Amino acid sequence: MRSDQSNILKDREFVKNTGKLFGSSVIAQAFPFIVLPFLARMFSPEDFGFWAYFLSLSSLFSILMTGNYEFAIVLPKEDKEALNVFTGSLLICFITFVSVSVFVYFFYDVLISSFGIIISQNILYMIILMSMITAVFRLLNFWNNRENKFHITAVGNITKSFTVYLCQLLNGLYFLKTSTGLILSSIAGYTAGSVIQSSSLAKKIVRNRKEINFSSIKRSLSRYKDFPKYFMPSEFLNSLSVNVPVLFLTNLFDSAAAGLYAIPHRFINVPLTLLGSSISQAYLKKSSDMVNNDQCLGRMTSDIYRKLFMLGIVPLSIIAGYGDYIFGFLLGERWSVSGQYASILSPWMLMVFVASPISIIFATLEKQKISLVLNSVLLILRVTSFLIGGIILKSVFAAIFLYGSTGFVYWTFYSFFVVRTAGGDTDKDKIVEFVLYRLLFIMLPIILSRTFLCMILN
Repeated sequence: MRSDQSNILKDREFVKNTGKLFGSSVIAQAFPFIVLPFLARMFSPEDFGFWAYFLSLSSLFSILMTGNYEFAIVLPKEDKEALNVFTGSLLICFITFVSVSVFVYFFYDVLISSFGIIISQNILYMIILMSMITAVFRLLNFWNNRENKFHITAVGNITKSFTVYLCQLLNGLYFLKTSTGLILSSIAGYTAGSVIQSSSLAKKIVRNRKEINFSSIKRSLSRYKDFPKYFMPSEFLNSLSVNVPVLFLTNLFDSAAAGLYAIPHRFINVPLTLLGSSISQAYLKKSSDMVNNDQCLGRMTSDIYRKLFMLGIVPLSIIAGYGDYIFGFLLGERWSVSGQYASILSPWMLMVFVASPISIIFATLEKQKISLVLNSVLLILRVTSFLIGGIILKSVFAAIFLYGSTGFVYWTFYSFFVVRTAGGDTDKDKIVEFVLYRLLFIMLPIILSRTFLCMILN
């Protein structure tokens, strides 16, 4: 393979695409940072907890809606094949939506009696609807990625975020000051974002309508059958792992405990995830092009890894040391517990932020089986952490501490493996030293500074 670029910042197209998505993420996340302090005083931890529970279930089911074919949209060299993949994914999504809705309509009572489901039928319908809208939003995201229309993705993300938090603010002030208000606001936001992202798609479909037919769709989906076969279970397990805290806290304790966890997750991890997702989308497009041109991904991947680490370590170190003070000041005293959770989870959040954007390499290289195994291990670790903390120790703090510490260790080694898979840093000691030195000489001193300040003030 030919060598890739020595510095990713020299790649103008990559920087421009990432900049568009990153800029939209910054603008999109300005809304929650402005509005969340008000929402935290309008809605209770129980409301936020049930909203987080709703979003967790919706995100899980949305992965099943498309068979994870959205990751294959950017891979074909020819547009007609990509369009058939997109159309096939959309058909799978709508068929699943209708089938599950009909099933719930006729068998809701059976679900209650057999599985002890305590969610109302109307909420189940909203979960199914939200799952479909989220899946469509993601499909459109990948299509615009393929078309290099990152500005449309950017506007879609801004529209989604603005609509969600504006509706939540209005509900908190005038209408539904309950978890239902939070839920309906999310549905409205993702719908608005999907409408924006689909702005240029209709013309593309009309121009290529002769290329879209059942046999072509079937052939294209068959070509990328490993995505639903291996990558979908892998992504589902990964999403389940991410949502383990909310699901377990709600069921082992109560929705208030889930709400106190959900606030630091949304306040810190969601902006990081959106920034990481922006980089991931641009990286997926660039890496796919490089693989198609027989280029090596190693140096580019290592460069992104190091820059993400340096970008995240200082702010997350500050939260690790002073999270309870920060959250108590911004959101109110009753949310200071959320700040303690954020302090515990910050090292884990750092490694997730660094590794997640480049972990898309498994899709680019079509190594779905490896991704499935790794995500299975992660799920086992996370479930075990909450089973020990929640059932044996019966402590929310213990559960979150075990979750954060095992997650930090896993994601650290996982990030090393991802870089090596991409062919970067062939001398493995270099990347290990890079991470360990900065953890010891940047994060640890900032965390310990709180102890010294407390000693001085007392």
